[in-house]
Amino acid sequence: MLALWDHGYRLFKDTPEKFPVPFIAGDSLDPTFLEPVPPFTVPPSTAAPALSSVKRLSELHSHVSAIQLSAVFHLFDEEKQLHLARALAGLLSPVPGSMILGWHAGQEEKGFKEGPKRADGSTMQIFCHSPQSWKDLWDGVVFPKGTVRVEAELTELTGGPPRPEGLSILKLVWSVTRL
Repeated sequence: MLALWDHGYRLFKDTPEKFPVPFIAGDSLDPTFLEPVPPFTVPPSTAAPALSSVKRLSELHSHVSAIQLSAVFHLFDEEKQLHLARALAGLLSPVPGSMILGWHAGQEEKGFKEGPKRADGSTMQIFCHSPQSWKDLWDGVVFPKGTVRVEAELTELTGGPPRPEGLSILKLVWSVTRL
């Protein structure tokens, strides 16, 4: 991963001095790295730690104003998606306008769909949310009902590797904003 970070510096003509954001590697499903906690309702009484000192994402609970996460949720089953959503919610600042946004595979009805083929020829099954189930998850399960605005819509995924004729992949583009 660090190599990708270095590529980003070259691509955007940046340096660690001009853009001193550290890469914090870890397993987002591991509670010792990112502990799921209930969403915060009041701003923290302490300042955010210096990013250069952060070793675990849990150190940033309630201090993050924007989180972008794309092409990730569909990698997990429904239970792990809920775990990750709750963990991210604990990072988010309670200040109105703070948001989590991104996209992942979706479909018209919540449930499993066939994913790509594995090397052994078997087909992966991926769990996809619908726009409504995604809204219901964040507004009422992850956050108390009415404390966030959730926008979610399906669009066709374009680009990427060639697909069989007639196969379209839907992506769920979404945002969760604190009110």
